[in-house]
Amino acid sequence: MTTRCAVQALVEAPVATLWELLADVERMPEWTPSMRSVRLLDGAGLALGTRVEIRQPRMPTLTWTVDEVTPMRHFRWSARSGGVTTCADHWLEPRSEGRQTEVRLAVEHEGRLAGLVGALTMRRTARYLDLEVTGLKGAAEAAVRRDAG
Repeated sequence: MTTRCAVQALVEAPVATLWELLADVERMPEWTPSMRSVRLLDGAGLALGTRVEIRQPRMPTLTWTVDEVTPMRHFRWSARSGGVTTCADHWLEPRSEGRQTEVRLAVEHEGRLAGLVGALTMRRTARYLDLEVTGLKGAAEAAVRRDAG
């Protein structure tokens, strides 16, 4: 069984600005209240196989492993707990000749208990994804204004 939650936003910033924010995973708590702390456990940055410890409000601390990275476009990380694998995707798609970027964030639960975990956490997951896309949009657009001024 699989459950999925996703959000998207159009951001007035180029892909490079958004990628810089997303790829610096340890600084995520600076732009989203859905993360208390993010700590690289190995490696110097976002790369295939990198493990990352994430603490979120009202959620267990989990170790996530980067499963896919396409620089400037996408990364996916996953965490396993109690028979469920949770995957989080972060997609960036350039729009308006590179002046804007469509951001898509998604969380998916897979496994025999995915339905139960999804039912118990879906509202919180949706709220956290909204906080993340809103925070990322605000940070990227602020960076563009700073660079222009």
